[in-house]
Amino acid sequence: MLKFSAPCIFGLEGLCANEFKFLGLKNVEAHNGKVTFEGDFSDMAKANINSRYAERIQILLAEFEAVSFEELFEGVKSVAWEDFIGVNDAFPVKGRCLSSKLMSVPDCQKIIKKAVVTRLSEKIYAALA
Repeated sequence: MLKFSAPCIFGLEGLCANEFKFLGLKNVEAHNGKVTFEGDFSDMAKANINSRYAERIQILLAEFEAVSFEELFEGVKSVAWEDFIGVNDAFPVKGRCLSSKLMSVPDCQKIIKKAVVTRLSEKIYAALA
């Protein structure tokens, strides 16, 4: 069972959540600016094709609290990115801020990118050794 997040325009969270419940998705919860639900890849596709309110459907790979840039780096680095990103793959890092103590989105993006690259580099180096 995977957990998904569907960002949406503020004020439409309730409509989006009701839409997902109508589609039969499980554990649907409305939050500020997003709706979360659980399911498999077919549920993800169902939500993506049928939703009129969600901007996109994202897979939540990890959740952790980070109140400092160091905690953000370590939390991102702990995710098994090698299971999702190949050696030759590009991965843009996009972001936005919602009630965060880490207000600088560009700084967060740089730290996230650095943490992912560090994790992938360590895994590739370990595989070659």
